[in-house]
Amino acid sequence: MAKRRPKLRPRVGDEEYQRFAEQFVDMILDNRKPWLFQHFINGGFQTVPKREDLDSDEFARGLLWVRREGGALWEPWFADALIQADRQQLVPYFKKDAQKRKLTKDELKRLLEVGRSPVLRKSFKELARPFSSHRGAKSKLPVDKYADALKTAELLKPAIAKLLEIPETTRTLVETLQYLQNDYSQACEFLLRYVTRLQAALNDPKLLRRAAKRIEARSRVLADAMAGSDYELSFSTSLERVRQARRLPPQNSL
Repeated sequence: MAKRRPKLRPRVGDEEYQRFAEQFVDMILDNRKPWLFQHFINGGFQTVPKREDLDSDEFARGLLWVRREGGALWEPWFADALIQADRQQLVPYFKKDAQKRKLTKDELKRLLEVGRSPVLRKSFKELARPFSSHRGAKSKLPVDKYADALKTAELLKPAIAKLLEIPETTRTLVETLQYLQNDYSQACEFLLRYVTRLQAALNDPKLLRRAAKRIEARSRVLADAMAGSDYELSFSTSLERVRQARRLPPQNSL
């Protein structure tokens, strides 16, 4: 019986590697998407994302959680080229790197899809889904921790109120929180840690219906909903626990 020949991968031409390198450099240097540059700095593109990762929440997780291990180390010229956004030096580098790694047409395509808004939106939507879902068992919070959730809500409320007061600009949510960090250090540190959850809360129609007009009321609802983040509470459960905490007598009066 004749042996089957291994299936050959489609050959990638020099022009295709060149076109990829140009588009990849434009993608990571895009000021409108600073998280992609940060993802590159963290070594996030050292492996090509799988198709199933792009279609799920895995890619969004990779963007949000900084990879502490295996950070990339570069020669000084390359670091300078990144800082100065020098395409003349970066494009040949990434072209040569793609050729050295023998990336296929599909792998080149997947790397570039990372920067497409529909892919990003879909991945973040999948990541945000558990925060608003009511299926399955609810996370529990011991009664003695209700006061902690209330304390967190009170910490977050002024920062969220200020966030809501800022007119919409080209600045991303992360950039806005970083801008507010000087005045609301602890609150913004918390919100940056759960920035995807915060984005989901801002877009949640149920939370919006609770307080749609007044910033004071909406900031309280959002702060209460976010207060249970450390305990992985759903928005509705977090709201309920914080409100229960407000009805409890102060601990020093017991």
